[in-house]
Amino acid sequence: MQNQPQIPGHVSADEFNRMLLPPESFAAQPESLTEQLFIERSLTENRFWLRIMKEHAKFLGDGFNRKDTGLIQQTDRFYHYFEQQEKRAYEVPNNVSLVRKLNEDSIELVKGFRNFKRNLLILIINCKVSGFNFPLLVDHTAREAEYFMRTLKKFNKGILDPIQDAIINENVFWLKIMMEHSRFIASLLDQSERNLVHTALKFGDDFETLLNQARDVESMLHHKQPTYPIIGKMNKDSEDAATEIRDFKKAGLDFIKNCQIRNVIDPLLADHVLREANHFLYMIHILEDRLNKKKMSEQQ
Repeated sequence: MQNQPQIPGHVSADEFNRMLLPPESFAAQPESLTEQLFIERSLTENRFWLRIMKEHAKFLGDGFNRKDTGLIQQTDRFYHYFEQQEKRAYEVPNNVSLVRKLNEDSIELVKGFRNFKRNLLILIINCKVSGFNFPLLVDHTAREAEYFMRTLKKFNKGILDPIQDAIINENVFWLKIMMEHSRFIASLLDQSERNLVHTALKFGDDFETLLNQARDVESMLHHKQPTYPIIGKMNKDSEDAATEIRDFKKAGLDFIKNCQIRNVIDPLLADHVLREANHFLYMIHILEDRLNKKKMSEQQ
C-alpha cells in the first residue's frame, strides 16, 4: 500500500479531515417549544397577523378600479373571513389542542389569500388589472402572508429555528419590509413635503444597506456553526434602525391625524405600518432574549 502523502505544516490529520466536512454538519439543531411558549407565541402571532391580513384585504379593495367588482367582492369576503378569525384568536382558551387547531385554520385561510395576492400580482404585471395597487405592494403583502404561514407551521411542529438561523431569517425578512415601507411612504407623501420625503427615502437607503449586510451574513453563516458576536451585532443594528423608523412613523401618524402634512396616506395605513415596526422590535427583543439565554447555557 502506498503511504499517504504527508500533510505539510503543523496540521494534524484529524484537523485536516475535519476541514473537509460540510460546515452545515456543525450547525445547531432546531429548538423545542414548551407548551406555554407554544400557546403564547401562537396567540401573539395570530392576533397580530390576522389583523394585518384583514387590513390588506381592505387596502387592496380600495386600490382596485371601480369596474373590477369581482375583485372588490373577493377582498370584501377575505376581510370578513379574517375579521372572524381574528375574533376567534382573542376568544380561544389557553389549550394546546385548541390553539393548534386555530393555527391550522389560520394557515388554510392565509394560504388562500396568499394565492389570491400572487395571482393578482400576475394580472397587474400583465396589465389585465388597473388601479392603484403597486406590484411591489402586492408582492410585499404576499411575502407577509407567506411569513405568517411559515411561522405557524413551525409552531405546530413544536420547533423554533436555531437562534443563529432565527436571527438571520427574521432580519432578512423584516429589513426588506421596513425598506419598502420607507419608500412607499415617500411615494404617498405630497412631493412638496420635501424634508419628510427626503427622510423617508433616507430610511429606505439605510434599510437597504442593513438588508444587504444581513444577506451577506446569511450567505456566510446560515445553517452553519454558531458565531454569536456577529449575530448579536446584526440584531442590535436592526434594533437601532427599527426604533428610529418606528418613531418616524409614529410622528407621521400624528401629523396625518391632525392634518399637519400634505399626503394621500390613509390613517389606517399609517397605523398599520407603525404596528409592523413595533412587531419587528418585539421580534428583535424575543431573539435577543433567546440569544442571551443560549450564550449563558453554553458558558455553564
